[in-house]
Amino acid sequence: MKSTFMFIMSARSLRRLGLAAAGLLLSARGLGADVVMSEKEALARAFPGQVPERRTLYLTSDQVKAVEKEARSKLPSAIVTVFESRADGAVTGRALLDTHVVRTMPETVLTVVEPDGRLRMALVLQFGEPPDYLPREGWMRTLEGKTLEDDLWPGRGVRRVTGSTLTVQALTEAVRRCLAVDRLVLRGQP
Repeated sequence: MKSTFMFIMSARSLRRLGLAAAGLLLSARGLGADVVMSEKEALARAFPGQVPERRTLYLTSDQVKAVEKEARSKLPSAIVTVFESRADGAVTGRALLDTHVVRTMPETVLTVVEPDGRLRMALVLQFGEPPDYLPREGWMRTLEGKTLEDDLWPGRGVRRVTGSTLTVQALTEAVRRCLAVDRLVLRGQP
């Protein structure tokens, strides 16, 4: 009788162990699915054949207020990571990271800006929401070449995407914030 009881306990233990392993595997898969593109891959795509210089900006409260007013969006942080690419001493482009919450999960966007302040491209590096909510590459390309003056808002100069309303809003706001930081802080233009 005692050996039968031990066998039942062992089966329960194995089942619990199997469920725990399956849970860990699903959790690890979910975490891995969050990374859409590594920072290194994104920078290689943004600046082919170049190695941009990374620096960190610590915005003052006045700069934060000015950027938020210009972007019409609240900055998630006063600390901004910037990558600047140069050739022959001239800036060939800049990229800024913006990490924010879409609905309940984080998203990180790399906004790549031309020297004159136009958007070169926006790349999603990390996306914590369900993958179905992430707009397709073709939609992302519709943002290219835009500036803050180009009515860069969903439903105006930016197409809405059914099923990705919050993501489109969050992405557009991230791009607006990065363009505002580029204009006001990096290029010093009003």
